Amino acid sequence: MKKNMSVIFAFVLVTASFLSVVSYGLEATIAKDRMLVINGQRTFILGLYSPKTDNPDELQTLADAGFNLISISPNEEQLNIAKRHNLMAWTNIYSAIASPNAETRKQELLKMIEICAGHPSFLIWEQPDEALWNIFLRNNEAKRYKEPQVIREKLAQFADEKLKEELTAELQKAVKLYSKGLWAEGEEIVSQIWQKMGESSPFANYSMANIEKFKAEEWEKLHQAYQIIKEKDPKHPVWANHAPRNSMESLRKFSECADIIGCDIYPVPMHPKLRHSDLMDQTMASVGAYTRRMQAIDPQKPVWMVIQGFDWGMLQGDVYERSGSEQKGFRPPTLNEIRFMGFDCIVNGARGILFWGTHYVPRDMQLWTDLITFAKEIKSLQSVLSAEDTTQPVNITQDEIFGSGDRGVLALVKVYQQKPWIFLVNEWHECGIRYHVNSPCLSTGQKYREYYTQTEVEVKDNTLTYGIEPHGVQVWQPME
Repeated sequence: MKKNMSVIFAFVLVTASFLSVVSYGLEATIAKDRMLVINGQRTFILGLYSPKTDNPDELQTLADAGFNLISISPNEEQLNIAKRHNLMAWTNIYSAIASPNAETRKQELLKMIEICAGHPSFLIWEQPDEALWNIFLRNNEAKRYKEPQVIREKLAQFADEKLKEELTAELQKAVKLYSKGLWAEGEEIVSQIWQKMGESSPFANYSMANIEKFKAEEWEKLHQAYQIIKEKDPKHPVWANHAPRNSMESLRKFSECADIIGCDIYPVPMHPKLRHSDLMDQTMASVGAYTRRMQAIDPQKPVWMVIQGFDWGMLQGDVYERSGSEQKGFRPPTLNEIRFMGFDCIVNGARGILFWGTHYVPRDMQLWTDLITFAKEIKSLQSVLSAEDTTQPVNITQDEIFGSGDRGVLALVKVYQQKPWIFLVNEWHECGIRYHVNSPCLSTGQKYREYYTQTEVEVKDNTLTYGIEPHGVQVWQPME
């Protein structure tokens, strides 16, 4: 018996030792300049949410075009599919940490890590999407809209007209308080209404007055998950995608639970009913503004931005209604708009771009063709985009325009094979701008060719001068 126990004990030790060692196919680190380094290779990320993993032709099209990262469900079949097409994969940990019980969350996450961490296609963990914003969203919608509607429906069935009139007036008072941000006062009145009706509120677990409590609980869940991943799978970073909302203070706190941060922003077209963000700037340049905002949360962390790969009019259900997409006048972004949004992220410091919403897009639609075209452009520039930024100062001036000039031409200079490349966007939307890019890294007499138009210019006095159209993009390549 002792001999058998010894054998069993030895087997357990060997097995435990084996399980504690993960054989990684992909190992990702973050360089000092925030670029992702995968198995030693600096890599600019171009990702896609929810590809049709049951369509091999589509996956091969994505890989050939230049996409290098796709979202998958956390199972071996999906991981293998990504591997077959030389695509890297990320998965969202939402399902693993949905339980209110900490130990259950831990065990479910460990199972997910066991499935994904050692697979040769796996690269990134993603925290639950828009975790911070969703705390506000679900509580605000429950207390401000859904609960009052349920109360109205119940009051409509009251036979006691006097009580019905009294409670209706109280409800109106509560809703008025909500509109002023006086949540505690309004929620107290609503609680009394339920008591007078002799019922319990089905929305008792929602509250805007106690939003800080919900934020703290969610942060604890995310932080626990982050610590588990960092301990059990240190070779794969954690990414958090925020909504284009919330205070810098709260965003900074929640971003402690991730290695890579960013947000989604979908501004096409400009439309009075499209509530894509709450910045003053509602043009496509809001994409760049949010990139800067995300980088300001933590200047040491990479920013990956999620941009628009769909037409708002395609959306259905709750998201559709909240966006105002029941209104007419929506359309998909054009190739030029996709290009601008992508490079507005890049010039403002993003180290990755991912497209959301393409699962709604028919594959014979021009939008899908344009997304593939843009991916091919990024692929052809991958080595440059993943290169280091110049350490030399870059100064941009522009001729006066008739606009207010609160936005204008921005430049990013990358050094590839010892030569500077210049990436430019014009964030102004009403007119073209003549600009002057000056830097010690630009050599007088050096000729440059623009990637899209093949226009050639020569640097004079360490300055490249040209013009750019509204919401334009230019990539200046040094000529031999």
